[in-house]
Amino acid sequence: MKASVFSRYRLSRLAPAAGLLLLASVLLAIAAGCSTGSSTGSGPTAQKVPNFSTKTIAGTTINFSDMWGKPIVLNFGASWCGPCNEEAPVLAKMYQQYKDRVNFLGMAVKDTASNQKAFAQEHGLTYTIGLDPDESTFERFRELANVPEDGIPTTLFIDKNGYVVAYYVGPISEDTFNQKIVLILQ
Repeated sequence: MKASVFSRYRLSRLAPAAGLLLLASVLLAIAAGCSTGSSTGSGPTAQKVPNFSTKTIAGTTINFSDMWGKPIVLNFGASWCGPCNEEAPVLAKMYQQYKDRVNFLGMAVKDTASNQKAFAQEHGLTYTIGLDPDESTFERFRELANVPEDGIPTTLFIDKNGYVVAYYVGPISEDTFNQKIVLILQ
């Protein structure tokens, strides 16, 4: 009986510390720009997506307009973002499933090419990944699509005419991805 009382006493003393540790982790992720929750939206934007050029993690430069004419999945993430690590295997799988019908572009926000290369290799991401070191591309697209949260990962679903039809903030699941992609495959 004494061990039982002792165990409950230790657990009751550890519970507040564990709660504070969890709260600190969540606040740190939010402060760093990661989204631990989710937000979703749909409906076309009033403006066509802008063109931009970006250096890729492979060292080449691409123009976003080169992808126009086909639906686009545009994902903003980073190697340092915990929720992005959670979502990466889903994106790898969805790319394999839809790559013949949809263009994919990842944008590494506030990340380095070397870190993002290692991240892509670890998670099997084989689509093109560009660099957004100052977060300017992410902010421009977030505002254009009326995304209410400023956090990554954020995935935009853009139709073949260049309009954002849906977005998702947070680590996307396969089910949610499949629901959103239908909106741009029509």
